[in-house]
Amino acid sequence: MGLLGPDNQMTLALEKYDFRPGDIIKGVVGLNLEKPVKGRKLEVALIGTRDTTHRDSDGVHNQDEIIYHFELPLDGEKEYQNGQYPFDIKIQPDILLSNSMSQQINQKLEEKLGSFGSVLGQMVTGQRPIHWEVKAHIDIPMRLDVNQSRDIVISPAALQYNNKI
Repeated sequence: MGLLGPDNQMTLALEKYDFRPGDIIKGVVGLNLEKPVKGRKLEVALIGTRDTTHRDSDGVHNQDEIIYHFELPLDGEKEYQNGQYPFDIKIQPDILLSNSMSQQINQKLEEKLGSFGSVLGQMVTGQRPIHWEVKAHIDIPMRLDVNQSRDIVISPAALQYNNKI
């Protein structure tokens, strides 16, 4: 039993946790609530955040900045209790691309050198990695929402080389 109720009210199962741009995230949200609750909506979201640092007159502050947020509604306003809700979220092929030169440098170094390239790119450009998660939740008026999340990895697709002689 968790602090706010049973820990198994909602499950979020994914087929896998490592993705490339253009892949499809397949999963199932499962509900097992003790009693019916009136909810506004059930949705699943793909969220990307980055830890950012900014300076002002009060000093240096770290905070998470949401850089990507996509929501997929699974069901609307109704009473929720039990059920299985399968979903597919297509990851945009250009999700890791940006006009930012530092992000392009990071991506190229990671493609060529793997995780070492990612660390090197962050050191060179000062840009931190993106934290990706899939999050499911029921929006319940005037009560704490029921939610569940899973961390995932979205990494650049491998470079395609043409070996012509």
